[in-house]
This record gives sequence, C-alpha cells and structure tokens, in this order.
Amino acid sequence: MTGTTSVKSGKGRVHGVVSELSALMTVKEGHIDEMKAAIKVFEDRLRDAGTKSTLQRIGLRSLRFVLFDDDHRLMWLTSFESEWDPYVDDAVALVGLPVWADWLQHTNEFTIEDVDAATNADIKAFLQSGQIEAAGFWDYFGDVTQPQVTKALRVDRAFQQVLDDPAAQEALAHPALAPLLQQAAD
Repeated sequence: MTGTTSVKSGKGRVHGVVSELSALMTVKEGHIDEMKAAIKVFEDRLRDAGTKSTLQRIGLRSLRFVLFDDDHRLMWLTSFESEWDPYVDDAVALVGLPVWADWLQHTNEFTIEDVDAATNADIKAFLQSGQIEAAGFWDYFGDVTQPQVTKALRVDRAFQQVLDDPAAQEALAHPALAPLLQQAAD
C-alpha cells in the first residue's frame, strides 16, 4: 500500500472540509449472498440512525459499497468532514461493532477469527490495510460543512414563509432587504 497517512483522512484525499476513504477487499468464495445481506443491514442501520444531526455530528457525507469483478471484489467508499480517527470511532459506535463485523467477516482480508471480539482498533487497522488514496477527489460542496448547508436550508424555508405572508409585504419593501430579495429571486 502506498500513500501517506494523515490525521484528517488516513490515506485518503481531502477537498476543503471533506475527506474520502476508499478501501478495496476480496469477497470470500461462496460468501456473496451473506455479504449482500450484511451490506443491506449496514445500510439500513445508517438510514435508521435517527436524525440527520446524528450523521452530521460524525461528519458522514456519503457511503457506498460497490461489488465488482463478478461479485468477487468489494470497494468501500465514504466521505466525511471530521478527522479520520474519530470518524471511524463514531461510525462504529453509530452502526455497532456487530454490524461492522457482519460484513467484514465475508472478506478475505479480515482475519480476526472471533468476529464477536472485534474492536474499534481492529476495524481501523482493517480499513487502513485496505485503504488506498483516490487518484482524484472532488466534492461540489467541499468548502461547506453539513451544518452550514442545513442552516442555509432552514433559513431559506423560513424566508419563503415570510415571502408568502401578506402581512410581511410592508417590511419586505424596506431598501435594506433589497439584496436578500434579489437573491431570493434567483
């Protein structure tokens, strides 16, 4: 494995506030159905993680499992806003060690015999062993954090309510609000 390990992204690349983590693994022979089922559980756990603020707190922006090479290989791709070490700790805590171990045990690279005894350190070591630096990484909102985007959306919804309120028309006519109204017109 080549690439320098950094506090921000492990061996991944960074664009603005966003880091990427890409790891390649081999699916154990005869384990594809179990792997697909374990990936589904992992995805469902993220979808059921509660509020989006929970996902924002850990910095998760995206996550993909990609099976390729006739389902013999797995690529795990994620992007996040926090530093690598706490991101992995938080992601393991959010999804749960058993759910992580469930899909990891179906890879040739995860060599822990007793998957029920796997630790955060084991997950980190495993991810680092398979992590590769992306040849290129770009994120459209790379310079903006999820909390900033979420706040902007909340402000936009509130402003739309004000625009729709006939009682606000007099206040909206004030010249100081002209720049805001120009932006809203786009």
